[in-house]
Amino acid sequence: MTKYVLAFGGAFLFAAAVGAQDPGWQIPPEGAIEYAREWRAAAGEPVGSRRAAQAAPAVGKVPEGWVSRLAPAPNLCQGELRTDRRAPEGQVHDVRDVLRHLAFDLGSRSGVRAQFARLMPFGDVTVSGSWSGVDGDGVQTLRADWSARLPRPVSGEERDVAERLRVFCVADSDGQVTMRRRIDAAAGRVAEWDGELDLVVEEPQKQFRRLVVHDEWRFTAVRDNQDAEFRKRVAAGIAGGVAFVRDAIDEKKSFLQDKRGEERDFGSGRLALALLTMVHGHVPADDSVLQRGFADLRRRRLTDTYSLAAALMAVAARCAPPDEAELLRSGRLAGRPPRQMDPADRKAADKWLQRLLGNVDPRTDPSDVLRFNYEAGPRYDTSLQQYALLGMWSAQLCGLDVPQGSFAAAARHLLAVQAPALSRAPLSVRTYAQQRLLDQGDRVPQVSPRRVAVRGFAYQEPEEPPFGSMTSAGISGLLLARAGMQAQGDGDRKVLGGIDDAVDAGFAWLGDNFSVRCNPGFAERAGRHWYYWLYGLERSCELFGIARLQDRDWYFEGALQLLAQQQPNGSFKAEHASTLLLDSTCFAVLFLARSTAPAAITTGR
Repeated sequence: MTKYVLAFGGAFLFAAAVGAQDPGWQIPPEGAIEYAREWRAAAGEPVGSRRAAQAAPAVGKVPEGWVSRLAPAPNLCQGELRTDRRAPEGQVHDVRDVLRHLAFDLGSRSGVRAQFARLMPFGDVTVSGSWSGVDGDGVQTLRADWSARLPRPVSGEERDVAERLRVFCVADSDGQVTMRRRIDAAAGRVAEWDGELDLVVEEPQKQFRRLVVHDEWRFTAVRDNQDAEFRKRVAAGIAGGVAFVRDAIDEKKSFLQDKRGEERDFGSGRLALALLTMVHGHVPADDSVLQRGFADLRRRRLTDTYSLAAALMAVAARCAPPDEAELLRSGRLAGRPPRQMDPADRKAADKWLQRLLGNVDPRTDPSDVLRFNYEAGPRYDTSLQQYALLGMWSAQLCGLDVPQGSFAAAARHLLAVQAPALSRAPLSVRTYAQQRLLDQGDRVPQVSPRRVAVRGFAYQEPEEPPFGSMTSAGISGLLLARAGMQAQGDGDRKVLGGIDDAVDAGFAWLGDNFSVRCNPGFAERAGRHWYYWLYGLERSCELFGIARLQDRDWYFEGALQLLAQQQPNGSFKAEHASTLLLDSTCFAVLFLARSTAPAAITTGR
């Protein structure tokens, strides 16, 4: 990293005006700076040459995947900064965040050379140019060139990752970056900026298309960590999202109905997810829509693992004591009291559990290695494994008969498919109990971070590149398996020790790749399943009772991102054309409500 030097060419006057002001960002500890934003993007028609593309007007629709459907929130969190506080760090996965990174780099000299690896679908991008001198108002301008190449291998990853990514990249892109920013050095921030990318992108069959992206940010507020304003916005976000979900159930939307003959139809699963969201959104138990929804769910024939698990989660949440998760999180509740289920719910839940336990891959002995498919058949994946364990754990909490040894058998599968360790890194986590002591002004013993293996999870096999949503799914599944083993009195030391090591390695991966602006890890997945990723992050951290991961307030940063995506009708914008607003809204509300209760986990650490 280069040190910040006031050498912008003509920066002497600026330095004299600023005096001894620190050129770094001034953001409250674990807080954020927020901005108002206007952005737009457009593309030209495909033509046969670069020159023709550059001359073509950019007034049409941008091809799918070039600019993410969701614009990352217009903010900068303290946790995103480098240790010198002069620039954000971490991988950039959205083309608009290239402009954000350039604008917010207070450490850049007059010359700029910034590299953005694996920026899909453009590849490895380099931006090189120079800033003008800073005038007396702190304003300077940037002119730079954009160039890209197909992804190249980097240290610390499997050799075939770059090759896997190349098939998702455009052939080439080049163009210009222009920007104007005004630095408020006394306040330690960029007060405003506007920037533009003007690119020519080469598509297949030697076709070329112009892409223009414009973004403008204006400072609005400095936010303390989880202050009263933040909590008010979260409460409003939950209320709006729950109202949208409730209306969908009340109006009996078609996407909540099962469609016969369609493979992997999740109409009943969506109904269960919606009911789970309403329960955690504090809809009263006697609400007529909630009651009709559960009655409808009990009448359905649920068959797939996702729907069965979501239904079990919903009935378990319905009969949980009020505010159970928060009471466990705060230490006011030492353990989970027995659940008192409605007889009709218990009858349905027992049926759902038996069907869930039949949705396994028959190629292994389920008493030894238990791995789940959508329905019974020779297939499995990490996401289904997590949901099956969520269903099993919910059934265990409700006092249903989960077969002895099944949690350990499910854990063995996850231990077998975790990615190999390609590096080691320090792991630092702060529990809710430790955070309470800090908030009260008490001293917390300083413990040096432990260096552990860094191991993520992929969708299926350990040879595949890991990414955030599957790594959180693997961690959550292992934590649920451990809690289930403890509840059943299963003391298999080999499995329990393996879980401890694997969970540490998984959290080290999350810390090493942490981002709430995208689904981190394998870059092809960055713009996909983002809501599912954040809900998975919430689940894995809450199950273990983690308030801070690698000194990052994962909840604060994630909530700011989610709240920026909420629409006037309460729903949350979908990140993909195939994603229903109900799905994204449910996942967003479940994150904001911190719906996952800590599991009863005691490790050997």
